[in-house]
Amino acid sequence: MDCSIMQISFISNITLEPYFIPMLKHYLGRDVAIYPILYGEHTDIKYQHQLSESGMIILWLNFESLFPNLYNTIFSQTKNEKMVIEEVNELCKCIYSDLAVRTNAHIVWFLFEDYYSNLSTVLGHCPLCNGLIDKINMRILDTLCDIDNVSFINLKHLIAEVGIVNAYDPKGKYRWNAPYSKILIESAVKEIYKQYLIENGITKKCLVLDCDNVLWGGILSEDGIENIKLGGSGPGIEFQNFQRFLLSLYYHGVILTVCSKNDLSDVMNIFHNHSEMILKEKHIACFQVNWDNKPNNIKKIAETLNIGLDSIVFIDDSPIEIEAVKFMLPAVTSILYKRDTIYTQLFSLNLRSGIDVLDIEKRNATYRTNLFREELKAQYRSYDDYIAALEMKLSIHEATLIEFNRIVELTQRTNKCTNGKRYTIAELKRKLQKDTYTLYSVTVSDKFSDLGLVGAIGIEGDMLDLFVLSCRALVVLV
Repeated sequence: MDCSIMQISFISNITLEPYFIPMLKHYLGRDVAIYPILYGEHTDIKYQHQLSESGMIILWLNFESLFPNLYNTIFSQTKNEKMVIEEVNELCKCIYSDLAVRTNAHIVWFLFEDYYSNLSTVLGHCPLCNGLIDKINMRILDTLCDIDNVSFINLKHLIAEVGIVNAYDPKGKYRWNAPYSKILIESAVKEIYKQYLIENGITKKCLVLDCDNVLWGGILSEDGIENIKLGGSGPGIEFQNFQRFLLSLYYHGVILTVCSKNDLSDVMNIFHNHSEMILKEKHIACFQVNWDNKPNNIKKIAETLNIGLDSIVFIDDSPIEIEAVKFMLPAVTSILYKRDTIYTQLFSLNLRSGIDVLDIEKRNATYRTNLFREELKAQYRSYDDYIAALEMKLSIHEATLIEFNRIVELTQRTNKCTNGKRYTIAELKRKLQKDTYTLYSVTVSDKFSDLGLVGAIGIEGDMLDLFVLSCRALVVLV
């Protein structure tokens, strides 16, 4: 098979066709080969090659079909709740073990749901068996949470989004063992696509934020710091909630910057002294606060961070500013801030959990201390003298397992100083299974800050397989 075609194995004990495969191919927007495997047959030797060659495994097991009489065993007191939870958990551990010996692929695993129960008509809508399904799901997550190639999907949340009445197909359930509706299947496919984007690092990197009526309510230069709207109640709560959301994005690796038509001293006064500010100066990698036009300031931000304009999302409350940026910088994603739509409009962010906070803080410290590097550079005519004055310390060492997340992030998000290889954690592990492959990490610090892990080198035999160097390192050196 053509290696450019992505192979996906789909393991289930129910039928999701005729919708599932065409929808998945549509959303992925590329050549994909999708192989359905009936649950129970996934351990057959005839599927071993298929699983080993798959780039993604989708596991969707219906609880009712898997355990058709389980609730009655509890009602009859044949088994107690604890026994049932452990029984299901052991089964899921075995499923993962069976897959782990056959593939290193990314696994998208749908957790169980129990919304379609006829018992609700007589028992009401209390959680069935004291929320047994939720306890089972939590037990599975507790058991398998440290596995880096599995993404667990909350199927109950997807059903809640589309509505329980819209999520099921009773006729399909009894005719074809197809219990779910087209609406729910499409919602699930969108989530699979989201996980594909996250796993492959396909995301915007940087938010450029206006201040007035985005980070706080009101016009700072007109209303003054004492009259802006920002707080935990009243008109200011929407802005504080948005700042709280932005802080969460920061902790998931998004670069936050500010582009505002204001006096810098006034804006910094709010960041330093306003008690209701959630975001602090340390969370902002770059400030462009002046009375210049915003397209020019956004270009300066991109140059300062050494990132492409296509990595930037610009958020402003002014339609005029939004249209100006769209016209002059079409590569930038421009979003008009509105309280009720802003969160859903940020769908272009596809963020991985588990980012090391220390790496994030080191990155922002590098950007914030670049002014000191520029001042130092201006003192020397010789580039070599400037490098010596930086007192840089470089370490190249064999990569440790704890560094894999950061290395994968570098391969997926670096577009300039790289040989173009992009890896997932599963792909890196597959590479390192070869005795001929060695992976090195590159860390750098200087007199102003610790840049952290900024590069990676992969050697296969006597050939260079991977070379990637962070834009942060280039900012310091150039």
